[in-house]
Order: sequence, then C-alpha cells, then structure tokens
Amino acid sequence: MKLAYLTEVAALLAAHGRLFVEQPGEVPAQTIGDYYILSRNRFNRWMRDLNDLEQGLSIRDPLHLIGVMPARPATRTLAEQVLINEMVARIWTILLLARDRYNGVDRIHALAHNVFLGHLSVRHKALSVVLTDDRLQQGDLVAIDKLRKSTERWTDLLCCPLMSEYNLWQYAFHEDTARELYRDRVDQQSIDFRSRAWVLILSGLRHTFQEKDALGCPVHDDDRRLIRLMLNSFPEESPEMTFWMSSRVREARRCS
Repeated sequence: MKLAYLTEVAALLAAHGRLFVEQPGEVPAQTIGDYYILSRNRFNRWMRDLNDLEQGLSIRDPLHLIGVMPARPATRTLAEQVLINEMVARIWTILLLARDRYNGVDRIHALAHNVFLGHLSVRHKALSVVLTDDRLQQGDLVAIDKLRKSTERWTDLLCCPLMSEYNLWQYAFHEDTARELYRDRVDQQSIDFRSRAWVLILSGLRHTFQEKDALGCPVHDDDRRLIRLMLNSFPEESPEMTFWMSSRVREARRCS
C-alpha cells in the first residue's frame, strides 16, 4: 500500500461517515483499545525518529528495509508521512466524536481527543524539525509546505458537513475556511456514492496527491493496521462502500 492511497481512504471515510456514525451498537472495546495502542506505537516511533533527526542523527527509514535508498532527506520523508497520515487521523477523530454525539453518549471522546492531541504534537515536532534541519534544500521546504496546505484544505473540505452537523468545528485545520467550504457545498446536489460532486472531489484529490516520488513510497505496518481497523469498522457489504471500494482499498481492508 502506497502513501498516496491514504488520501483515497480519507475520502472514503469522509464520504460515507454517516454509515459509521449511525450504525447500531457500540464501537467494540477491542477496536477502541487497538486504535489507542497502534496510535501510541506510531506516536512513539515518530517522536523517536524526529528527536534523532533534530540531533543530527540518521534514522532507519522504512525504505532502507527493502533495499531502496530514498532520494530525499529523511526529515522530508518523515514530515510527508506525518502530514498525509494526519488527513486520515483527523477524519477518523471526527467520525468517532460524531458517533458519540449521535448516540448522546460520552464513551469515545476522551480517548479520541487524546490521540488527536498526540498527533498534533507529532505534527508540530515534524514541522519544527523541518525548519531547523540544515540538510534540507529550499526545494524540500517548498514541497513540504505545499503538501501541508493541500492536506489541510482537503481535510477541511472532506469533513465540513460532519463538522457542521455535529458542531465539531474545533477539529478543522482552519475553522473559518472550513465554514466557507461548507457554505459553498450546501447548494450542491446530495452528496452520496452516486453523486457527481463526489466523483469530482475524488478526481481532484487523486490529481493533487499523485502516486509518485514520496507519495509512491510504501506505508509503515502501523499505518496499514490502523487503516484496516478503520475500514473494518464500517458496515460490511454496504452498497456505498462496495461502489467506491477500489482494488487497492480492498487490499488495505484485508491486510494485517
């Protein structure tokens, strides 16, 4: 599974968030526990690598493990991984909190918010290291900033309907922008799996995050397990998920 595919997963989660939010029953305790443990493991790995990079040390980039030397500095590679994964992490946080609000309970909020704050810490650390690592060239800085802006805007676009419905605007990257994006969308046709609007959104997202360079790199095992957990939390065989499920997303849902 490649890093670029995570943006498609993010779109899938957001497009069909209502299926997850409104399905009967509670999120299994095992799912919540696994989500916390996998997120904690990833947090620890990222922070360890970022601390090493901050001190001028080298890290064992996942690409080294398969004999491929990355063409970019490790700081850029890691920052790009954090930024892309944050799209999925932020959307999943919104889905978890929306489900609590839909059911009128406060069961998942504390854990989901805690994991969200951890990811914010990693993001802040990654961008701080980017600004202080003299091994990065000007082109690296420009590319990272461009990716940051793209992930922020796309996440707010994908999530603005749920943020509006469940008053979760504080989880937008930029609340004013997210509200504006929502106002721009409310007069569009109904957005469901047959909607032309979603076809256009998904096409635009694939154009923005193309499978090349760093976004063509394989994701870490922690990321694959988290994606599998999220996708498997949706109702099985729902027509919406079946319609959108490409072969690569099906693979992500099955992989362990």
